[in-house]
Amino acid sequence: MAFDHRGFRVSVDVAADEFGVQWVCRAAIERIDGDSTKGAPLGGELTIPRAKIDPLMAISTLEHRAVALIDDFCERGDAVA
Repeated sequence: MAFDHRGFRVSVDVAADEFGVQWVCRAAIERIDGDSTKGAPLGGELTIPRAKIDPLMAISTLEHRAVALIDDFCERGDAVA
């Protein structure tokens, strides 16, 4: 799944680990303009037991976390126009 927020594209990926007992969830945050020299916040990662949570809930959690990371990055002035 992917979405755009404040000039950044967030891509979230969820997959089972090699043993099939945990969800490994990763969010990648990239600038839409493609200029890596201007910086971007680091994406998040979660590892959650498969028996405890639905993968859609893990995706939602990472999406909200990515939005908060982008907002903090922009508010600190780290984002260069």
